Amino acid sequence: MAPAPAPAPAPSSPAATSFLPASCAATNALDACYNLLLPYVDTFHGNLARVARAAAAIAGARQRDFAGELGRLKLRGTGAGKVADMTLADCFNEVSTSNLFANETLGHIDNLVGRLGSREDFDSQRVLAQELLYSTESGLMQCVDWFHGAGEADVSSPVGKEVIDGCTTVSAYVDIALMLVNAIKF
Repeated sequence: MAPAPAPAPAPSSPAATSFLPASCAATNALDACYNLLLPYVDTFHGNLARVARAAAAIAGARQRDFAGELGRLKLRGTGAGKVADMTLADCFNEVSTSNLFANETLGHIDNLVGRLGSREDFDSQRVLAQELLYSTESGLMQCVDWFHGAGEADVSSPVGKEVIDGCTTVSAYVDIALMLVNAIKF
């Protein structure tokens, strides 16, 4: 997995740092959310949609990096046989395809940040962002299920473990973004 993005300078305002825990309370991973987003706290300006956008951007970047790693693993193979190699190829396709929608997701969240249009427009943009994030998370967990379904040798292979760990990690980032989007109000 790629290293974490470079942190921003330390927050300049206590209000900025108190807003983040309140925002992250909307997730079931308060500490992970807080630690993930703290470097960007001065960019939120009290706007939950900005917090969700930052989380979605980080999740998308992690997913893109993971798709690249899956591509490299796919070229090497799993070393656990044909079924595991086919499962890895399916996971690569799933993660890569869902990553194509990361920018679209950010566009929908950007519309929530700007509060453009009517309440119906707002609700539509939120639902579209939610659906794309949910689909991404579902695809990642589907890869985990595929590896478990392929057999113990596939799950216990070094590549299988790496894929399962990567899917689980990226899914946690996507889940934080999804829960933050769910909490955005008009």
